[in-house]
Amino acid sequence: MGCPGSPGPGQLGGVAIARHSVVCGEKFRGALFTCGPVSVIASLPDTISAGPIELRRWQPGDLPAVLDAVSASLPELRAWMPWARDPVIADSYADLLKNFHAAFDAGTEFAFGMVETSGLAVVGACGLHFRQGPGIGDIGYWVRTDRHRRGLATAAVRALTTAAFRYLDDLGEIHITMDKANLPSAGVPARLGFKLRMEEDREVLAPGHSGRGLRWMITRAEWQSAGTEVT
Repeated sequence: MGCPGSPGPGQLGGVAIARHSVVCGEKFRGALFTCGPVSVIASLPDTISAGPIELRRWQPGDLPAVLDAVSASLPELRAWMPWARDPVIADSYADLLKNFHAAFDAGTEFAFGMVETSGLAVVGACGLHFRQGPGIGDIGYWVRTDRHRRGLATAAVRALTTAAFRYLDDLGEIHITMDKANLPSAGVPARLGFKLRMEEDREVLAPGHSGRGLRWMITRAEWQSAGTEVT
């Protein structure tokens, strides 16, 4: 299962999000917090609990686990994800992890690995990106092939959506897009109360693509009123 925008997607438990305290004048993930009126770079926690998995901010040391998860899932990833067409080269993925780390610090992109709470295996990825303009986020995800049909993508997107609306005050809505033919991926936003807002033409960039895309959206108010948010 994969959804474009992914960094490179069982049982649903409660979402418990780690919180951070900030002292005036403290440097926090690249943003200097000071007392009084100030412009602050918003950020997300490094770790977000999502029932059977945790979303963990990618670190450079995650390279072996990333290579293993991607290599184990290449046939399915290549059907949907344009980035999966490229050879799995360690140096390229090392650079990607460094870029994800820097973007997280800058607050321009939040890329997480999905890590099982039992066994600590990396079983996919989920990320929040900003490609549609101010106040709009895009969530992408993919799940390792041997962990499909366990609800992991749904758990990850639920947790990341809750965290995004909780911590990013300027975020007004979240989009999830996928090819119309990618039915397992489309089931994730549908289960979580996202609304299918439009069907649109899209470029065919992978063998599974149909040339038609689905765009799902949810606003902050819709997410809160739907009762999907877990506190």
